[in-house]
Order: sequence, then structure tokens, then C-alpha cells
Amino acid sequence: MPPHAPEPSPAVAAAADSDAIARDAEKVAPASPPPAQGWQRDVQLVGVIFLASTALLGVTLHSLVVSALSDAEWGALRLPTSLEAAQQLGETLQSFAERRPGALLLAHMGCYLYLQTFAIPGTVFFNLLGGALFGVALGFPLCLAYNTLGSVFMFLLSRRFGRRVVTHAFPRKLAALRGMLDAHRDEMALYMIFLRVFPFTPNWFINMASPHLDIPLGQFTLGPLIGLIPYNFLSCKAGLILRELRSRGDIIDTATTVQLIVAAVVGGLVLPRLKKHFAASAATSTTSGSVKQD
Repeated sequence: MPPHAPEPSPAVAAAADSDAIARDAEKVAPASPPPAQGWQRDVQLVGVIFLASTALLGVTLHSLVVSALSDAEWGALRLPTSLEAAQQLGETLQSFAERRPGALLLAHMGCYLYLQTFAIPGTVFFNLLGGALFGVALGFPLCLAYNTLGSVFMFLLSRRFGRRVVTHAFPRKLAALRGMLDAHRDEMALYMIFLRVFPFTPNWFINMASPHLDIPLGQFTLGPLIGLIPYNFLSCKAGLILRELRSRGDIIDTATTVQLIVAAVVGGLVLPRLKKHFAASAATSTTSGSVKQD
């Protein structure tokens, strides 16, 4: 007859009961919220930053510009629907620029950086204003600097708050851009410039997605700083033309025609070669990748 097994002590039995109760509680307890909900919190934080920036910009514009405008100048600040109205608007802004150049310069910078940082359409209008108010010699480098700095601000904002938002809202666009970039990792700085000249992907999405695709800030900055030179120059030049416009026949003068011809020749010679180079590089990368898999 086998020996009788000893009964467990009260302490061991209590511990076993506690473990069983804990396992039952884990089964009944609701699951923790999925981590995907974190993107909503990030959107809320960016919304708070956006509202604070909007309020700051409004206060700045009121103190720098609005409070200094006369009733007649207020009347001229309307969307022009004719050549005469456009000339009147330009003369009003030019008069204010001569009277308070520093205030107008700061207001122009604040509006430009605000729009570029939060991907709000309208920077082309401020490029036109930059050319009309400050001329191409000053307006062009200013607009190029604002465009670049605003892109960097959006890059940093997305790096801090945008990872979950971008991956949740644009998974396919993010994967497509990653595939394009992976084919050119060895020449990333040049390719970032290429993407700005040939906007296969919108600039705002490049700004937002780049920090999550392992793009260093230095290489990213070269994109708008160099790749957007043609866009900023031509739009500022257009603003200067609008300021000096006296009739519809003045839209294309001799100097403007020469500049457009030079831009077209440079674009026709250089840009197709860049495009062909990157297309060949991407094809080579794809072929080598398939060979490795085989």
C-alpha cells in the first residue's frame, strides 16, 4: 500500500489560491487601449501648438501693421479684380513699406514661416509680395530663407509629434517615399535636391515624412535651400513685374524674356540628365536587390 501523501501546508494552499484568483482576474480584466490611439493625442498637441502660434501671429500683425494703417490704406487692402486695383494695392503696400520697412519685413517673415511650418497654402502669394515690396535682390534670398527655415520647423515638429500621425494617416505614401529614398541612400543629399526640383511627392509631405525615414537634418535642409531656388526666384520676379506693371504689354519685357530663356535652357540641359541619372540608379538598385534575393 503506497504511503499517504502529505497535505500541503496552509501557506502553500493560500499561495495557490492567490495565483488562481490572479489568473482569473487577468482573464476578466479589459485589455489596455491599443497604442494606435496615441496618434490622436499627438494631433491634439500639435493643435495646441497651432492655436498658440496663430494667436501669437495675430498679436504680432496687429501691433506691427494693423494699428499703423490709415482708413484709406484699409480700404485699399482688398483682393484685386482688375489691373487698376492691383496697382492701387501695390502702391499702398509700397507706401507702408517705405514708412515702416522693419515692421513690414517682420510681418512678412512671420506670415511666411507660419504658413510653411503648418503646411498651409499661400506661400506663393508671399513670394509675390516679397518681390513686389523688396525687389528680387532682397525678396528672393529672404523668401528662399523663409521657405527653407519653415521646412526645417515642420521637420522638427513632425520629428517630435508626427511619427504616429504620419504612419496612421499616410501609410502608403510613406512606404512609397521610403522605397524611392532607399534606392538613393548613397547620394541622399543630391536626391533630396532632385525631389524639390521634380516634385513627384508634395513638398509638405517630404517635410513631414523625412524625419521618420532616417533623413539627417543637414541633408534634408539642402533640399529646399537649393532645390527651390528656381521656384522662389521666378515667383519673386513675377511679384516685381506686378509692381512695375503699367499695362498688359509690360508683362514680358526684354530682360524678363532673356531670364526666362536662360532658365529654360538650364532646365532643359541639366534637369533631364539628373532625372535620367536617378532613374538609372534606381533601376540598378532594384536589379541588385533581386539578385541578392535569388
